[in-house]
Amino acid sequence: MSIFNRGRQPQSSGREHAAQLVEQVLRAASVDPAASRIPVADGMGWKFVYGSAQVEVYITSKQETDYLQVLCPIMYLPHHGLLAFYRRLLELNMIVPNIRFGVYGDLVYLYSERTLAGLDLQETYEIISTLTRNADEYDNRLVDEFGGRLFLHV
Repeated sequence: MSIFNRGRQPQSSGREHAAQLVEQVLRAASVDPAASRIPVADGMGWKFVYGSAQVEVYITSKQETDYLQVLCPIMYLPHHGLLAFYRRLLELNMIVPNIRFGVYGDLVYLYSERTLAGLDLQETYEIISTLTRNADEYDNRLVDEFGGRLFLHV
């Protein structure tokens, strides 16, 4: 036991435990975990819609570490004013807690990632619910401010 673990009981950090936590959160949000399951090459995944946002939840590995990843593709990049748009995303990264805004290809995402070590039900709920609420809010807000198209309206 390391000094950083002193006094705490070790929790399961396995993928199956994390999958059970994710599925509990989905059921609490009235999402059918079985119906929302998606095939993933190395891990597990779920996809569902919350408001105007698509939510993707993954349990996966990178460099021998297991992670919970939650991401929401919210919109396509606007055709004009990209410098101001990118600046706004950076500003939002500083003020919106526990999530990140990012761009991959021509899509804008909200994203959260954390290792599975010590993951519990409350934190799983907080990660998924915080990301989904913010995605549902900021997708419309950013499209109204900068143009572009919502991801789900294509």
